[in-house]
Amino acid sequence: MIETKTDALSSILTAEIPGLQWDVGDDLCDCTFQRIGFWTNPYIGQTLRVRLCCLWKELAKDYPHLIQEVPAFYNYNTHEYEPKPWDWNGEFDMPRAIWYRHLASKSGRPLAEIRQEYADKEPPKAVPKKRVAKSRPTWRLR
Repeated sequence: MIETKTDALSSILTAEIPGLQWDVGDDLCDCTFQRIGFWTNPYIGQTLRVRLCCLWKELAKDYPHLIQEVPAFYNYNTHEYEPKPWDWNGEFDMPRAIWYRHLASKSGRPLAEIRQEYADKEPPKAVPKKRVAKSRPTWRLR
């Protein structure tokens, strides 16, 4: 029996791995932007999970004219594209999956190579917020 593209994609996306729940940032695929679709309904007794990132990647192969991968970050604050990745400045520790992609982006190296090299190292830690001193009023109520 010949397996079609649709059959192959369907088997990938519907595969059940016992005890494994897909989650954004689980690093189970090589997609730059990991996205998991999750719909559940107690009245039909079903849940649908879709690795949308992988599905988009497969669709892009057939419809490349509908996909744009811009090699720059669009900053919504300045309305400009920034060509270099930012250094970590988050309030929480950097998630490992994002760290791997960050390093791959900065170095131009394959994600698999980065995963292997940095598997035993720790991602960047949270950056403490700078406290702004509250100014005291110069007048007093009496």
